[in-house]
Amino acid sequence: MKVIHVVAGLQPAAAGLAELVPKVAREIVRLGHEATIATVAGPGDRLSAAADEAEAAGVRIVRFAPSVPHAAYASWEMAVGMRRLSRFVESADLVHVHSNWTFPVWWGCQTARNAGKPVVMSPQGCLDPVRLAHSAWKKRLVGSLDRRCLRHAAAIHATSEAERGWIKAFLGDPPGGPRIEVIPNGVDLPGGTTTASGGAKRIDRVRRMLYLGRVHPLKGLDLLVEAWGRLAGGHARGRGWELLIAGPDEQGTRARLETLARSLSIPVVVGPGGAAEAGRIVFAGPLYGDDKARLLSQADLVVLPRRSENFGIVVAEALSAGIPVVTTTATPWGEIDGTCGWCVEPAAEPLAGAIAAAMGLTDAERAERGARGRKLVEEKYTWASVGRQMERLYAGIVNG
Repeated sequence: MKVIHVVAGLQPAAAGLAELVPKVAREIVRLGHEATIATVAGPGDRLSAAADEAEAAGVRIVRFAPSVPHAAYASWEMAVGMRRLSRFVESADLVHVHSNWTFPVWWGCQTARNAGKPVVMSPQGCLDPVRLAHSAWKKRLVGSLDRRCLRHAAAIHATSEAERGWIKAFLGDPPGGPRIEVIPNGVDLPGGTTTASGGAKRIDRVRRMLYLGRVHPLKGLDLLVEAWGRLAGGHARGRGWELLIAGPDEQGTRARLETLARSLSIPVVVGPGGAAEAGRIVFAGPLYGDDKARLLSQADLVVLPRRSENFGIVVAEALSAGIPVVTTTATPWGEIDGTCGWCVEPAAEPLAGAIAAAMGLTDAERAERGARGRKLVEEKYTWASVGRQMERLYAGIVNG
């Protein structure tokens, strides 16, 4: 099969999509098919490490220069090129379009329809009701375009049962609506010794709890700071724990979180932070590639305090590294509760309780939970497994 993936951006700042889309394409190539990614990027733009790895594995990446309006990832070059570039879409068996609300999504779907090619759409959390309420007027303005794309898709890919429900609600769950297939996102298992071994860290050091992701108003970080405020003077300091928040700041969120933390008498550091120090919060800024992997390997606990989430790839990444996770029931990770982590209501008090419980375990007990998490990922969430599921979806559409 020849598959074209269409995604707005693959730059590191595009976060999840810049990691997920290249890895899906990479697995399709590994299975013996052809994969091309069409994206909006200038010739000198740096792409994600995952995009570089995919290209090295045989994925073709075609850049279309951006134009105004930048907010919607508009590209006149894409508008012309996807029709003219060596019969770009006409040569494909299937077009897989990722996300919503941007020009590449709308144009990718329309170009595929014009060429008579089937489309798979992956909203990747864009239809989460919490996200729909953010900048709601803009999404209502273009909502008809996205509904049209989704309704004409041969299949819609959801990453969880929760996301399947969001898609149905957005479309009004029409009789005979498009097929919705649930396939989780995947992770690469880190090689070598993971932190689950429990033997590579000094006993006398300060432990570190890590949040890894965008510092954005929708990510529930205010709940995390409030929860930490309940612990900073007691459990966190007394047991020797630091909270490190790593990710790009968006919409001035970090400044608001700093203000909240200081109002709760929590010491705050902005920047790398140096040696860990108990009780404080460190805002480390964005980290990518090897720096991100190194930071994750040094963590003792990972936290995802979402009010709503379609998947939460950082949970799978942490578990694959043998690190237990605290998250909320607003994510699709209820299966980790009591085995390889904690899953509690999305509020400050339950989060504080779960974090305190994690701090109260010994290193060996946390490592045991981490080892169970690694086993869970090996069984269900590797990219090899996800790639095979995606291949079956594509083949069923192309051959059916």
